[in-house]
Amino acid sequence: PLVNALRMQNIDTPTPVQERAIPAVLAGKDLIAQAQTGTGKTFAFALPLIQLLDPDAAYTQGLIVTPTRELALQITAEMKKLTDDMEDVEILAVYGGQDVEKQLKKLQRPVQIIVATPGRLLDHVRRGTVDLSKISFLVLDEADQMLHIGFLPEVEDILRELPVTRQTLLFSATISEDVRKLAEKHMDK
Repeated sequence: PLVNALRMQNIDTPTPVQERAIPAVLAGKDLIAQAQTGTGKTFAFALPLIQLLDPDAAYTQGLIVTPTRELALQITAEMKKLTDDMEDVEILAVYGGQDVEKQLKKLQRPVQIIVATPGRLLDHVRRGTVDLSKISFLVLDEADQMLHIGFLPEVEDILRELPVTRQTLLFSATISEDVRKLAEKHMDK
């Protein structure tokens, strides 16, 4: 289904970041990828994440944390294009500025991948409406931007909720000292 979805979008050749990231993700490695906006970062983590999902699992397996609502919506839309033919794969954007009741209703059914902004995600964790205890894959997208606008405490809180055995993927346009420290503290090799 993923190959067909790519064909429908006339995509047949990986970008450099996809070519290097996808095999590492499929091999189960933690990853730091530095690439500018527009280089195909979303598919670099979305394709292997979707392939590795267990569609029969009735719990959240993948978490993508991003700094803005716009980016959460964009990533969700791109991932839904890839999973159009996969009935059992649910992807949900969770972000501030959206009706919480609507999100709560959607979270009552199994969601395999959540794409979220830090504040709203933590709100759901504290309410008990999102369980991060079985997350296999964490993606911190635009990590530099997330830390630059002050989300480090929230990101740290989210990381404490996740299993230590998860695979962590960090994507960023730049690798600042703060991003490097976060990676050293929370990533395995």
